[in-house]
Amino acid sequence: MDTKRILFLLLACLMLTPLFAACGDKQLAGTNNSGVSFSGADGEEVLGVPLTADYENYEFNILVCSNGGCGITDDFEASEDTGVVLDIAQYKRTKKVEQDYNISIVSTSMKAGSTNGTGAGFKALSTAANSGDYTYDLAVLGSYEVSNLATNGFLYDMGSVPGIDLTKSWWDQKAQKELQMQGITFFTSGNLSLANNEAAMVILMNKKLLEDYGLDTVSPYDMVKDGTWTFEKFTSLGKQVSEDLNNDGEMDENDRYGLLIWDDSAIGVIGAIGERCCTVDPATGEIGLTLYNERVISALEQYFSLAFDKQHALCYQRIPGMTGSALFGGNHGVFIATYMGLVRSQREMEDDFGILPYPKLDEAQQNYNSLIAPYNSMYTCVPLVQADADRTGVITEALAYYGQKIVLPAYYDVSLVGQSTRDDESSEMLDIIFDNLVFDIGFIFRVGTYNGKILDLLRTYDTNFTSMYETYEPRADMQIREINQGYSAAIALWQKDAQ
Repeated sequence: MDTKRILFLLLACLMLTPLFAACGDKQLAGTNNSGVSFSGADGEEVLGVPLTADYENYEFNILVCSNGGCGITDDFEASEDTGVVLDIAQYKRTKKVEQDYNISIVSTSMKAGSTNGTGAGFKALSTAANSGDYTYDLAVLGSYEVSNLATNGFLYDMGSVPGIDLTKSWWDQKAQKELQMQGITFFTSGNLSLANNEAAMVILMNKKLLEDYGLDTVSPYDMVKDGTWTFEKFTSLGKQVSEDLNNDGEMDENDRYGLLIWDDSAIGVIGAIGERCCTVDPATGEIGLTLYNERVISALEQYFSLAFDKQHALCYQRIPGMTGSALFGGNHGVFIATYMGLVRSQREMEDDFGILPYPKLDEAQQNYNSLIAPYNSMYTCVPLVQADADRTGVITEALAYYGQKIVLPAYYDVSLVGQSTRDDESSEMLDIIFDNLVFDIGFIFRVGTYNGKILDLLRTYDTNFTSMYETYEPRADMQIREINQGYSAAIALWQKDAQ
C-alpha cells in the first residue's frame, strides 16, 4: 500500500465521520470522449462508446440498494421465463450488453436498513473505498445513501468517467441540472434504471366513479391539456365525494372519499408547483434553502383544505395494515395522490383508471411538474475505487443507452399503457409526467429534516407551515453549510488525485 493511501486511511480513523477518506487504485480521467463515435441516420443520437469489446468474461458487479425498508427496483435480475413483457425487455438488455462486451453482469440487491444514509449501501461502498476493494463497478442506490457517500468522498465524478456522456438523452437532463454541485456529478438518474420512473409522484383517478358522481363534465385530461388542472380545480372535485357505504354513521376505510392520501404527497405538492426545498446556485454550484415563499404556503393551504377534511379525504397510512392499492382498487376513492410504483398493482382493477400529473398552483404556471419521491428514489453512481474506469464507463453507457432503446418502450408503451391504464389519454399524461420530473436536492439530503416534518403536518392535521419552517431553519442552515463544505472537500481530494 503506497504512502498516500496509508495517510488517507489514518485520516479516516481520526475523523468522527468517514469524510474525505479514500484509497485504492483510482483511475481518474477528465474526458467523456474516449469512446468511438458511430454515425446515426438523419442526426439520430448515437452511442459514443465502442459497440463491441472483449472484456474477457469480466464479472461486472452492480450494487442495488434502496432507502431504509423501501422497495427495491433491481433492473438487472429479470428473467425471460416470467412471460412478463417488461421482464423480458430487461433480460434482453442485460444479455445484449453481456454478449457485446464479453462480460457477465451480476447484481447484488439489499435494503439499506437505515433511513439516515449510513445503511448497507453506504457501508459497502465506503468500506470498499477505504480498503482499495474493487467489489462493485457500478451502483444504483437510495437517495439518502448516495447523497451521504457523495459528501464523504466515496464516489467517482460521473462526468469524468471515460465513455459516459451525461449530455445524452438516456441520462435525465433535469437530473443533471438539479443534482450537479460545484461542477461535479457524483450521482444522477437516467434510463439505466427504472427506479425513478417508479418514484414519480402522480394522481390516479377512478374513471367510473368520476362518471357516477357527475364529475366528468369537464375531463381532468382536458384540464391538463388546456392548462386549467390546478389545485383549486382538483380540491373542488375531491370535496364533492363522501359516501358512507355501510351506513354505520362513521367515515372510515369502509367508505368512499374524493381523495385517498399517501403521506409523501405533501412534499409532492411543493415539487408540483415548481418550488424546491433547496436549489443549486448556478454561480457558485452550492445549494441554498429555497423552501419558504408565498407560493408554497398557498399550495399547501389549498391541498390541506381537502386533505384535512375527514369527510372527503382519507389518510390511509394512519390505519394499521391498510394500503392505498387495496383502497383504490376497491373503489374507495375517486382520486389517490400516489406514485407510479402503485400503477402496476392496479392492473387487475375492474374499473378503468387514468393517470394525471399533480396539479399546477394556478393557470399562470407554465409546466406541470412531478417530484421524484425522495424516499422511494434511487440514483446511479460509480464507486470511487475502479479497477478499470474505461471499462466501467463503456458498460455503464451501454446499459443506459439500451435501457432507453429496449427497456423504456416496454415499461412505457406496453407494461403501463397496454396493461394498466388502457387509454391513449393516459399515454399523453405520461409524456407530460416524464418530461417534467423534479429532483429536489434538499429533500435528497434531508435538509432541516423538512422531508419528514412536512409529512408530519399532514399526519397531525397541522396547518402551521410557517411555524414548522422557522423551528427547523437553523438546523437547515447548519446542514447546508456542512453539505457545501463536504462537497468542496470531496472535490478537492478528487481533483488532487486526478492530476
